Amino acid sequence: MPGGDYRRLKTNFLGCYLECEVNNICRAFSYVRKKRECWLKHSIGPVSVKPGVDSGMK
Repeated sequence: MPGGDYRRLKTNFLGCYLECEVNNICRAFSYVRKKRECWLKHSIGPVSVKPGVDSGMK
């Protein structure tokens, strides 16, 4: 889901998911496995598949 990023965290997938769940601004997230980066998103753009990236939305 490109765009809508408002925060980047260094964490694991579960931490990324939980941070989005407890944050009222968060609408979706993308987790980059290789870099262990979590990108929280305030809006949801077009959904596409990218190798090594796991995404979720509320």
